[in-house]
Amino acid sequence: MNISDFVTRNAEETPGRVAVICGDDGREFTWDKLNRLVNQFGNALIDIGIQKGDRVGLYVHNSPEFIIAYFGITKIGAVALPFNILFKAGEIGYILNDARAKAIFGASQEVKENLMPILNEMPSIEKVIVLGKPVEGTVDFNTFISGKSDKLETVDCAEDDLASMLYTSGTTGRPKGVMLTHGNLIANGNANGHEILANDQDLFFTGTPFCHIFFVTTILGPFSVGAGVLTASRFNPEKALELMSRYRVTHFAGVPTMYIFMLNVFSPEKYDLSAWRFGQSAGYSMPVEHIKRIEETFQIGLCEFYGATETSATASYNRLGHGKPGSVGRVPRGWSCKIVDDSYNELPVGEVGEILVKGPGVFKGYWERPEATEEAFKDSYFCTGDLGKLDEDGYLYIVDRKKDLILNGGYNVYPREVEEILYQNNKILECAVIGEKDPDRGEVPIAFVVLKEGEQLTESELIDFCKKNMASYKVPRRIKFIDEMPKSATGKLLKRMLK
Repeated sequence: MNISDFVTRNAEETPGRVAVICGDDGREFTWDKLNRLVNQFGNALIDIGIQKGDRVGLYVHNSPEFIIAYFGITKIGAVALPFNILFKAGEIGYILNDARAKAIFGASQEVKENLMPILNEMPSIEKVIVLGKPVEGTVDFNTFISGKSDKLETVDCAEDDLASMLYTSGTTGRPKGVMLTHGNLIANGNANGHEILANDQDLFFTGTPFCHIFFVTTILGPFSVGAGVLTASRFNPEKALELMSRYRVTHFAGVPTMYIFMLNVFSPEKYDLSAWRFGQSAGYSMPVEHIKRIEETFQIGLCEFYGATETSATASYNRLGHGKPGSVGRVPRGWSCKIVDDSYNELPVGEVGEILVKGPGVFKGYWERPEATEEAFKDSYFCTGDLGKLDEDGYLYIVDRKKDLILNGGYNVYPREVEEILYQNNKILECAVIGEKDPDRGEVPIAFVVLKEGEQLTESELIDFCKKNMASYKVPRRIKFIDEMPKSATGKLLKRMLK
């Protein structure tokens, strides 16, 4: 098997149908054209020495080229290593070094600003390919694939061979590589295609970044049923509505923030959304009061899903006609879910406990972290760390999330990671980051800071420091300077007191 079979099969069955449309410039790619470009990229990787199992970084905004590179990497049996285009040098360097990536394909400007200055600190990187104007030491995408054969034999992979790695840090410690296999991604891609009721006549659009695990829902799901996808480099609510109107989009997936933003700018006189019939929401819970408004305003069915990077995206689905408001649905066929207490005893219907799931999309483990992998499982079930309950029909309800995790507009913000960067400022004695509720973004990070004796630092100065050292969605919205941190008798920081 190989995850790239989604592209190959569609190129064989419906070669002339449109597979990808670039909303930024109007370019269209049929399945046949997309497959040939995938093959050229794969052959170009082979020519620079990339082999089965090698990791190749993806540092590119949503675009047809991201999709081409992803499937070119996986088609030759290499491992796609996507990460956020908003990441800065320290975040990028850590991931590429930990994964020992051999090559990277990145957006030209971001590569110039954030990668090239630290390239000598990443000895495993042998080639840098860029989308856009090349900079010294790189090769641009078109030159890289120019003259390469558009024929390529797919590398046959085992079910547990790695196809992709995404980095997530959990609530403590440095980011960990989540190992996702061809079996994981094919199973969840097929499940998503089935659950969203899509077919090869549909066109799918998302505002979420392809570097996120949402890629399984927004690309692999549609591709599994032959549906096309529309790309846009960045989400803007007015631009999204314009594209959906112009191209007659049938499916949209996003986090609640995106729907709320679109509601605020939508006008039926300006946008024709009559083709849109299915909306997916995930990332964090959609306020129930918004669901009815979204469905009535856009005349669609809206379904909430639940999952994690470690579950290859979706682990439970609401389905049109079978959903329950406030629930995130049921697990799909082949999966199981249970709610347990602190001793891992299964709890009865209606009682709140930790959510454990098992199924074909559950990840292989954390890259070179055997102890963390072992801790993540109990009797073959993945321990999500999220709290929830099941009703008598098997519908899952999320009650709370991992204690410290902040979900800012669908992006995971791990307080420990932000705190470690704050501590790089030598004026700070102690700091703590927590989430604060926000009507548009769900939550935003705020930081509590204790300065060293005699030091002075303003809120704007510290926020500027953060902007230079971390992705924008991780930057604390506010800084609160306090005299001392609340602590227990044993010296443990009491974040609940800060909240």
